[in-house]
Amino acid sequence: MSALAHLTLHEFLERVAAATPTPGGGAVAAMAGACGAALAEMVAALPRTRQNAPDERAALDQVRPALTAARARLERLADLDVEAFDRLLVAFRLPKGSDAEKAARQAAIADATKDATLVPLETARVSADVLMLLETVADAGNRAAAADLLVAIGIVRAAADGAAANVRANLGTLADQAFTASSMRRLTATLEDATRSAHTAIGAVQG
Repeated sequence: MSALAHLTLHEFLERVAAATPTPGGGAVAAMAGACGAALAEMVAALPRTRQNAPDERAALDQVRPALTAARARLERLADLDVEAFDRLLVAFRLPKGSDAEKAARQAAIADATKDATLVPLETARVSADVLMLLETVADAGNRAAAADLLVAIGIVRAAADGAAANVRANLGTLADQAFTASSMRRLTATLEDATRSAHTAIGAVQG
């Protein structure tokens, strides 16, 4: 279990609300995604399926371990986001009195910024994966849990979008054009997947 996940909900919210840089938007996005994955797990575990058909039960049983793993990864990504941003803050505090110190500081900031970009990029990817799994849960899950599924879809999509905002913010400060272009390609593909899966899952819930 992640360090943030060890906190009570009130303690986590107090940490977020405090006048400190972390945990910030990236960590909140990851934890939101974890909440959505947990909701999907709950619906997949309900004893009744949509039509109480054996193939629905089999489909839900198949995706539930993947949802559990995704939830655990998102919890960990919340911690990694805090760690990455804290490293970036350390880099910004490096001395810059001489040209050598300035060069070392700039290099450290660039490296830390890349790390702080890769974490929310993975958060967005895992969130998109959860939305893909939600397609199955929405199609086979108990119709009485439709509202739970819609909440899950909305939260996980927000997690992907929130993580994407952090990726873009970090990329906007980097001079490494190759890294920026590669990251944006990955982000664009991820968000396209998230959008497609979210629409499919919503259609399944409402159909």
